Amino acid sequence: MGILLNNSIRKSNLSSYLNNIFRMKDYITHDIHSYTAKLTPHLPRHFIIKYTKKGDVILDPFCGSGTSLLEARLLGRNAIGIDINPLAILISDVKTTPVNIKRLENAIQIAQDELKIMKDLEGIDFPNKDYWFCKKAQSELSKIKFIIDNPKKNTNQKIVKYLKLCFSAIIRKSSNADPRIAKIYKSRRVLDKLNRGWFPTPIKYFEETLRKNCERFKSFEISGYNNNNFVEVIQGDARKTSAILKELGINKVDFIITSPPYINAQDYFRSYKLELWWLGLATPEEVLNLKRQSIGTEYIGGGNNKPIKNINNLRLKTVLKSIERIDPHKSQIVYNYFGNMMHIINEFYKVLKMKSHFCLITGNNTICKVRVPTYKILIDIAKDTGFELVEVVKDKIINRSLPPNRNHDGGVIKEEWITVFRKGGKGR
Repeated sequence: MGILLNNSIRKSNLSSYLNNIFRMKDYITHDIHSYTAKLTPHLPRHFIIKYTKKGDVILDPFCGSGTSLLEARLLGRNAIGIDINPLAILISDVKTTPVNIKRLENAIQIAQDELKIMKDLEGIDFPNKDYWFCKKAQSELSKIKFIIDNPKKNTNQKIVKYLKLCFSAIIRKSSNADPRIAKIYKSRRVLDKLNRGWFPTPIKYFEETLRKNCERFKSFEISGYNNNNFVEVIQGDARKTSAILKELGINKVDFIITSPPYINAQDYFRSYKLELWWLGLATPEEVLNLKRQSIGTEYIGGGNNKPIKNINNLRLKTVLKSIERIDPHKSQIVYNYFGNMMHIINEFYKVLKMKSHFCLITGNNTICKVRVPTYKILIDIAKDTGFELVEVVKDKIINRSLPPNRNHDGGVIKEEWITVFRKGGKGR
């Protein structure tokens, strides 16, 4: 797998090495819901197998849609996921939780029967609702939401979450926003469709998604997963990882694998605000607050605005000075990002067992035409925290789900870097 550097650090192209190993995204429940910039399953699978054993506890503090968590469960490991986005928590929870197929099929049939006889509903209100959804879509989505919010007596909560996830999965498709692109906007393609008289059919989409995802859960049932292993998914802040684990009664974990948000690269809350609003997971005000709290946010007002002062990292200091000459605001964003990551990596060191490993998946950014060597700066931070670097791997990003020709000075991130560290000692 590539060449050996300094007897311990290996640098290679993972894409060619793993070309035929779990390269597809849609197996088991991995593709039950779209999510921007999610990992392809082969990445966490490879490193979980390499650095852990069955029964170990895996932590992903930026779990997103739960790719690492599902792979951990399928491989007989326990997993804990943390994410600040409530939609990510719903997706991860449903994706990693097997359900009784007969009960699921029964619930799907009941939902379909109720939708056939239900009268039109006015639905919920949120900003620019008529801009994003035609009246027909609003009415049909409101019917679906009513059924989910008013389940039959003794309905299993796993089933209710499953219905919510399937509902969330068809909201973008039912809107006037382009479902192929992460950013919410009316593309030329969608405008052309609207001008030709196109209109969405949410109930049809919902029924199709219910059936398709049911088939995925059938494959989960026969996948050989160990039901004795646990997956815990918590909405929370990665900066408070040690406190979150303490509340769960867990002091140390065996392996950390995670892909934190890139600097100024993707606004997850803007991308999924329609789903969050329809599901009632967050109000418009709460979505804004979550955005302000997120790592890598463009928002640096209030508590996020920290003075740029003594910086020991030469790489980071050079980058900040170059960006500051062009745009002091952007320089502050970069400074805040690495300040937060420094705190988070220190949290990782606290909760990781000695001689265990930490895998970080990141991508370099370009801010104000200044190249930011993100993975190298994070390597420096991890080393300063006490971690030992043992492996560096490069992988090409195949599908970022970003708008074409976007006007964004964060640049298009074409590759990601996987860095693996050890906490003290030599080997496992």
